[in-house]
Amino acid sequence: MNIKDVANCAGVSISTVSRVINNTAKVSEDARKRVEAVLKETGYRPNSLARELQQNKTYTIGVLICVTELSMSSLSQSINAITDVLKANNYNIMLANSRYHADEELSIFNTFKEKRVDGILYFAAGFAKKHYAMLKNYKIPIVMIGQKSNYIDMPYVIHDDFYAAKTATEYLIQMGHQDIGFIGLPDYDEAAGLERKKGYKLAHEMNNIPLNPSRMTEGDFSIESGYEAMKILLKNPDDRPTAVFATTDFMAIGAISCANDMGLKVPDDISVMGFDDVHVAAFYQPPLTTIHTDTHAVGTKAAELLLSLMDKENPNKITKYVASYSLMERGSVRPLSSI
Repeated sequence: MNIKDVANCAGVSISTVSRVINNTAKVSEDARKRVEAVLKETGYRPNSLARELQQNKTYTIGVLICVTELSMSSLSQSINAITDVLKANNYNIMLANSRYHADEELSIFNTFKEKRVDGILYFAAGFAKKHYAMLKNYKIPIVMIGQKSNYIDMPYVIHDDFYAAKTATEYLIQMGHQDIGFIGLPDYDEAAGLERKKGYKLAHEMNNIPLNPSRMTEGDFSIESGYEAMKILLKNPDDRPTAVFATTDFMAIGAISCANDMGLKVPDDISVMGFDDVHVAAFYQPPLTTIHTDTHAVGTKAAELLLSLMDKENPNKITKYVASYSLMERGSVRPLSSI
């Protein structure tokens, strides 16, 4: 079975079959239905390589992530959403992980170019000048996810990290806490690191609460790093915070585990606040009070934005999107008066 056979069976021309398969021009509804019926009955599939060469497309999207462990990352929801959108539009994905190594990211961008991907979704952890030097003349459409660049005007989809962290800290303050520990991330991660730290600091400033640098520690997204950071915050039994804000849920879970091992009960002895609302957050003990970020919506929006950027006939003028957030009150935070 070839395209000529399909045309004969459907009673149409070869060019009509090609138009239906590639959706490149208008075809009458009757002809389309006849061609689609033959395609379904015979199971005929066009030669994908020939189609790619003809259209100068590979129907492949490069997805670059920067995580230490994907299975422990909220990114998995975004990637599932991206896969759903791209699959519905007949695209495959090529997934690569730089594990926070800038040079590895640049190598991956070169690989994507060599593989002739049609577009790139870039889960950036930061954007250095070396990225700009390479990407300023990069011809492949890119949408950044989770970060925006100060070096290059690039389409992006981000969380509202600054205001979300400010909201989380203000919630703890409203619950009566003024001595609030902080488990953050390094500043090179501008969104999850720097912006969330700025939100924490501004909440203190706006509520006239002195900032105590000794209450601020760092982790690396992982449960283990949250555990070790909490150790630092609790090292002096006579001088510990009444609440801790961890800027990822997994670090918050590590903090709770550390508190338990040190004989403290959450939230009776100390409150813990998270960020992300990963799936396990609602089922942990105690259920984690956290900031909900809609990572599925972010993935969907980013994939749709990239597809629109690649559509030369109908380019999308909207190239920047900030996702909403909400505070999830559960069981890991209590008012100070009841502690």
